Amino acid sequence: MTQVKNWLQRPAVILVIIGLILPNLAFLVLYQLGIFVPPRTFPIVLYLLAAISLRFLPVRGVILIFLLALGCDVVYCATQIFGLAPSETLFALQFIGQRDILSSKLYVALALGVSGLFGLLIFLLWRHGGHLRHANRLPLLLLGLVAVPTDVVVNTPRHSNFWLSLGRDIPFESAMGKSGYIKLVEQPNGRHMLVVIVEAMGRFADPKIQGLLEEAIRAEGVTEKYVVTSGVNSFIGGTTAAEMREFCGTRDSYLGYLKEKRPDCLPFRMTKAWYATKAYHGFTGKMFDRDQWWPNVGFTERVFGEDLLVPGEKLCGDVFVGICDPKLVTDIAAKFKAATQPQFSYLLTFNTHVPVIVDQGYHHLDCAHHDARVPEREVCIMADGWVELLQGIARAWADPAMPPTEILIVGDHAPPLWYRQARDLFTPGDVSWFRLTPKG
Repeated sequence: MTQVKNWLQRPAVILVIIGLILPNLAFLVLYQLGIFVPPRTFPIVLYLLAAISLRFLPVRGVILIFLLALGCDVVYCATQIFGLAPSETLFALQFIGQRDILSSKLYVALALGVSGLFGLLIFLLWRHGGHLRHANRLPLLLLGLVAVPTDVVVNTPRHSNFWLSLGRDIPFESAMGKSGYIKLVEQPNGRHMLVVIVEAMGRFADPKIQGLLEEAIRAEGVTEKYVVTSGVNSFIGGTTAAEMREFCGTRDSYLGYLKEKRPDCLPFRMTKAWYATKAYHGFTGKMFDRDQWWPNVGFTERVFGEDLLVPGEKLCGDVFVGICDPKLVTDIAAKFKAATQPQFSYLLTFNTHVPVIVDQGYHHLDCAHHDARVPEREVCIMADGWVELLQGIARAWADPAMPPTEILIVGDHAPPLWYRQARDLFTPGDVSWFRLTPKG
């Protein structure tokens, strides 16, 4: 024990602990627990450089650099996990107060764990920083040269855009194009139109699980009035990227749409065709500033959670709490029945936003007792929500009193699940889409 203690007190060893082990230990533990860890090459290098800076910077300055590196690590991981651009991640941090983070035990445990590790790191720096100024940096550099490529190989998914982008461009796809729905924009037929972008509705790898969604959208007798087709679509990025993909046919960030109108986007084109354009979202319009840029892509009327909130009414969601998606489907259906002008409406759902903790009680699947059809509980609850949404759409538009409506339903991105086993239930890089075309 004495030899081990003496070895741990060597300046070169302490430098390795500070520069490589402590900043990355939480992620090593997460990986061993089966939790998805994104490739973190950039943060790892930052921590190594912070440790090396002890040679010429005061301890307080090095502590500040480590804290800045931690901030970069958090932002970088968010971009990898949730498919956001770095600028979008920084922009989204201002809305952190609108999320009930404490409802997620994993988020709380991760925050406490990282805080504890960095508390220990700062303690070691404060206590031993002066002795580390002339420590041998070769062990740290050699181990860093091993850690960086290992991180890339181990943590980069096989179907990641990183690998796909090596040597070739990733082709642009949209459900608008693949389903043929875009032709209705080019040549409107006067029918109502509804586009639904479904939070985290990826494509199940198992056809039997995917069949649950296929059955749901064909339920309630809707096939007597509609031809239902389905398919798969590739995606890049998060929810706002999906909105840009489907409505504006671009991979540009929504941040470029905050102040400028984009008349080439589909809602503007439908307005010129004398359609009333309206967008619905059960969460706040302040999230990702949709209340600012939705008008700039052509939605003349916007309805957000704060516009629909009724005291005492049931709300849905866990970390994100707001209006229940099925209620919005009912509201839109009622508007379509009463409309005297062709409608182009958009529903952005959000009840299945990760993390999904509480079962909303739809009970299409027995998630409380580990439904064998969907083995992972969180995925089961999400699938239960998708089935409820799809069946609700089918039920509303199967109504004989409902005017014929052209409907497109598409996922924004695959769910950014924490557990690798849960992620493996989905086809990497793909989302599902469904189209309902009136017969006759």
